[in-house]
Amino acid sequence: MTQTTAITARARAADWPWFTALLCAVLVTTAWPVSARTLSLDEARGLALASDEQLAQARQGIIGAEADVMSAGADRLPKLNLAGTYTRNLKKPVMFLPADMAAGFGGATSLEMGGDWDLQAAATLSLNLWTAGRLSSARGMAAEALAGSRWQEALVADAVVFSTEQAYYDALLAAQQVDIAERALVLAEESLRVTRAAVDQGTSSRFDLLRAQVELANREAPAVQAGNRYRLAVLQLRRVCGLDHDEDLELTDALADVPAPRELDDLLADMAASSPELKALDHQAKAAAMAVSLAKAGRGPVVQLKGQYALQGQWDDDLFPGDNETARSATAALAVSVPVFDGYAAKADIRGSRADLRAAQLELERVTRNRELGVRQARTNLENARLSMEGRHEAVTLAEEAYRLAQVRLDNGLATPLERLDAETALTDARVQLAEALYNCNLAAANLKLSVGGDHAPADHSEENQR
Repeated sequence: MTQTTAITARARAADWPWFTALLCAVLVTTAWPVSARTLSLDEARGLALASDEQLAQARQGIIGAEADVMSAGADRLPKLNLAGTYTRNLKKPVMFLPADMAAGFGGATSLEMGGDWDLQAAATLSLNLWTAGRLSSARGMAAEALAGSRWQEALVADAVVFSTEQAYYDALLAAQQVDIAERALVLAEESLRVTRAAVDQGTSSRFDLLRAQVELANREAPAVQAGNRYRLAVLQLRRVCGLDHDEDLELTDALADVPAPRELDDLLADMAASSPELKALDHQAKAAAMAVSLAKAGRGPVVQLKGQYALQGQWDDDLFPGDNETARSATAALAVSVPVFDGYAAKADIRGSRADLRAAQLELERVTRNRELGVRQARTNLENARLSMEGRHEAVTLAEEAYRLAQVRLDNGLATPLERLDAETALTDARVQLAEALYNCNLAAANLKLSVGGDHAPADHSEENQR
């Protein structure tokens, strides 16, 4: 809003003291300060992607999935454990002897065992040689879950960008509505001034003056409403961009015409190839298939290689053992474990995993059909929005010329003030329709882009397709 408009609005306070004062306060607060932060649509997207909480949560989910992959691969590596105890026997344990053996020990019926100090230490090594597919299935399941998490992040990013674009377009439309309302107020003010002068000169009737006053009053409420809508739209834009609620913004982009959509087959092919939602569900289905393999592997044997190196010692008096008071031992073993009967636990796991797999496959099929329908609808909506744009620019030009001619005719006594008011109303309506049509086109294009998806595919997307 310009300063001249605000001053003119205050000047009308003599006719509508309370309402005009309120209007002035509302309109002046919508003025953009010189120090307002400029914000383009690309900058808004970047701010939203950097500050969105749901996207940050999705990234934490990726970190957790990476940890699961590391955990699943850990069983492929050997395990080395060190254990040890250093014991002070405050009272040594005793072994009791049968009566017939007591004579051989000088009549004693019990013997103390061990020494005052006891040391036990061991290093144990274990390595899984064969697990019947348990390790490969677990790692494959974790890897598919990780890939799904990355595509889930891309899906959230697409949604964040769409929300940002919608908020930005809402703010642009609200700004256009404020500008249109201000122009309508200026025209209504001028109409009232001219009509009042004509009435004073006796060339116009009191009815024309009343009509001009009513028309100006009718322009007050839309101007206030437009200002309120603009403030709410900017508030929402600040929220999605992660900016302070009181930070002033100046939007540098504008609502513009959008190109025609691509062919439907091309859009559907792109959706099938790169839709984050479909990719995430596909990896979830693959992870469920790996879960079935893991459950089946539970019926197979496990072969492990085990080894141990141990140190033990017992002694009295000193804190540390002497040379002949310790002993070392080492063992190596090949261990085989075969589940013979597990109470049908493996059978239950297999049935449950198969049910989960089928549910994941059905979900993928359902979402695929819904996505295809969404792309078709979004493309049709964009085509309809572009059709509604036909003639809107020309309609505004024609309405401006009609208003100019009505003003000229009125100045020359060839038209009535009512004709000029009608031309003014038609001009305002044409501007509103143009702004709304541009908004609908831009929002429909953003929705089509969201329906197709794939703008924020993971960095390793190409490598994934090669695999």
